[in-house]
Order: sequence, then C-alpha cells, then structure tokens
Amino acid sequence: MDYINAVGAELKKSWWNALVVVVFTIARLFYGWDWFKAGWDKMTTEHWLTDGKFNSGGLIKGMVAAIQHSHGMDPLHLDNLLVWFSNHIFLNMGGLVDFLVVFLELFIGIFVFFGFGFVWSIVVAIFLNLQYAAAGAANNFGYLVTDIVWVKWPTYASLIGVDGYIRYRKGKKLLNTKAAGSISPTDKIAG
Repeated sequence: MDYINAVGAELKKSWWNALVVVVFTIARLFYGWDWFKAGWDKMTTEHWLTDGKFNSGGLIKGMVAAIQHSHGMDPLHLDNLLVWFSNHIFLNMGGLVDFLVVFLELFIGIFVFFGFGFVWSIVVAIFLNLQYAAAGAANNFGYLVTDIVWVKWPTYASLIGVDGYIRYRKGKKLLNTKAAGSISPTDKIAG
C-alpha cells in the first residue's frame, strides 16, 4: 500500500507528469499485449514452431532484397554487413530464427505489459521492429517511434509497473523530474 501512496504522491506533484504516466501506462499495456499476441499467434495459430517450415525466411529474403536495392548513404557499410549476416547465418538457421522470433515477441509482450526490465525489453523491440521494417512491414514505424520515446523516458512508462515498484523498494526517485530526460508541457520537439 505504501508503493501506491508513493505513486499517488508523485502524480499529485505535477498534472503533466500524471497525464504522461497515465497515457504511457495505458499505451504500454496495449503495446505489451500486441507483442504477446503476435508471438502467441505465431506459436499457436500459425504453428511457426511445429510446421517444419522456415517461416521467417521469406521476411529475411525480403529484407535482403530491399537492402540490396537501396542506394542511400551507408558510410559504415552496415547494409552490406546485415546482408552478409542474413545470407550466411540467419538463412542457414531457420528453426532457431523462427524460435527466436516467437520467443522474443512473447518476452517483449510480457515484460513490457508488466513494466519489468522495461528498457531492455524496448531495446529488443527496437531491434525486431527495425528488422520487420527493413523486411517491408510498413506498420512497424509507429512501434519504432513509440520505442524511441520510451527509451528516452522509461521511468514514466514503467512507474506503474514492476520497475516502478523496484525503484520504490530501493528508495530511488520514482520519476526523474529534475534530470535530463524529464518531460514538461513546455518542451518543444526538435524539428
């Protein structure tokens, strides 16, 4: 009960912080559920782990084709490195790659939903969303933007969750309101 009182006291300090925490928490619950459902559907409905097919192989081949046809600036040659990894490693480990996709989607879903290991879960989500976007899944850009916002302000998204409770139990600040990375209603978006 003390944790709930501490969260309430923190939210009463600033209407703006309270609004951001509530919006981020609701969004986190939907986001976590979507990730979990995607992994669950791949495992149960689409049978990625039991059908004997290399289900993610088509996505990987699509990503390679998209990268090989791009002519954008790549001074570090990361595109070539990703194509090499895809062709020589990922396409040769079909069962493992399918398992990792399903497992990571379930992992992200559960951890984000409960606000536990939040930053690490979001880093894994960014990795997967970048792979999906590179494979041509245009609907992942909204997820990428959400991931980036949450990496910037994770204490707001995980305050009402396991990470917030752990911060409370360790005696740490629940929100980093005076530190770099805090949000205020007067913040301007660069651009």
